Amino acid sequence: MRGGKRAGAGRKKQPDHLRRKAVTIRLPEWMVSQLKRKGQIGYVIELKLAEKDFLKLPDDYVVGS
Repeated sequence: MRGGKRAGAGRKKQPDHLRRKAVTIRLPEWMVSQLKRKGQIGYVIELKLAEKDFLKLPDDYVVGS
């Protein structure tokens, strides 16, 4: 037998406060090109904000996940 549902299979859902949400921002072209070279823009910005203690992170938040 192959396929079908299995108990406990699949990715576990994240709590609401850890789910990602799309946000639109406007940045200068030179900044966008540099951010793209470093990786996915959203993850780069998230990592830098978390590193610099700019925001208070939830206890169950893992940086870069």
